[in-house]
Amino acid sequence: MVSTSLTEAVARAAKSSGEPLRLFCFHHAGGHEKTSFMGWQRTLGDLAEIVPVRLPRDDVLVPAGRGADSPDVARMIERINAEMSPGAGTPHVFYGHSMGALIAYWLTRLRQKLALPLPERLLVGAYPGPHLPHRLAGATRLPDKELRALLPTQPAHRSRAVREALERSTVARLRSHLGICDGAASVPGGGTVASPPAASRPLACPIEVFTGKTDTMVTAAEAAAWRLHTRAGCRVHQMPGGHFFTRDSAESKNAFFTRLATILAECAPVASEDARNRQHRMAS
Repeated sequence: MVSTSLTEAVARAAKSSGEPLRLFCFHHAGGHEKTSFMGWQRTLGDLAEIVPVRLPRDDVLVPAGRGADSPDVARMIERINAEMSPGAGTPHVFYGHSMGALIAYWLTRLRQKLALPLPERLLVGAYPGPHLPHRLAGATRLPDKELRALLPTQPAHRSRAVREALERSTVARLRSHLGICDGAASVPGGGTVASPPAASRPLACPIEVFTGKTDTMVTAAEAAAWRLHTRAGCRVHQMPGGHFFTRDSAESKNAFFTRLATILAECAPVASEDARNRQHRMAS
């Protein structure tokens, strides 16, 4: 059931005469853009246009001459930016979940370096501050069986053959995506994945951090560490549920979407301002 506050936020957005707000979404490791954000548009209604972001093909992530667990992160971020830039000229927001949070952060850094419009807010979920190590560092070397145990359970209504086929393809994606999280190559915007926060310029847009209260992969302190990466303010939102609080339970989903709707509604007045009044969102 949609909460009253979420319903009211959607109704307020429907009355807005400003430019449509786009919500670019970046999925978790092992996820897929076609399924990770299924139902979000229906839930959020006119608050924003949901735009799931497709990651580049493996030949871009791991070009010839590099190991399978050493993706070219800089090249990947540049390709994502080039493909999504035509749609990022109007007011927009980024949301990245787990690995997607890291990608959304790197992308925002690149856009700041290139003096391109930044998201009104950078929303990150289920990931520690980007200068910190993640819990699955080095997991690309685990056997398939152990990687499979890290994945959400497949729906029971699917046949065993279908579930096993989906698990095989998802494990392959997970292994590739965990390589992205491990990547130590230089990324756009200065510094490297492992750089301390002092080595990279803080972002000029606010950061909203979502973290699950029972998430064993991200502590409250690690989530709060995102504050070091912006000069425009950072809020931390604790959600009921674990690492996948966006779908763990009816309670966690409702709490997440209600908070997300509130944030998107806060962005609506900004979205209707004249473009020159949004210049502070761009890197100087």
